[in-house]
Amino acid sequence: GFPAGVLNVVNGWGPSVGGPLVRHPLVGKVSFTGSSAVGRRVAGEAAANTKRVTLELGGKSPLVVLKDADLRRAAEATWQGLFTNSGAR
Repeated sequence: GFPAGVLNVVNGWGPSVGGPLVRHPLVGKVSFTGSSAVGRRVAGEAAANTKRVTLELGGKSPLVVLKDADLRRAAEATWQGLFTNSGAR
């Protein structure tokens, strides 16, 4: 595992937790998953406080496999799609 304090996960309501977390001087990186509107606020606060930021905003990844599909190809395409552009390059 990681040494204590290397990775911290903080859950909570945005106005009471998110804002202070993004502005805190000891926080070096913020990762946010949520709406584009809130993501823009997080990005603005992070930039104003010179923090690294990772945003996952409003994305959806639908997949439809029809009953007459080649299931092997569909499974391979699904697996490929899970890892393409996931940051593991």
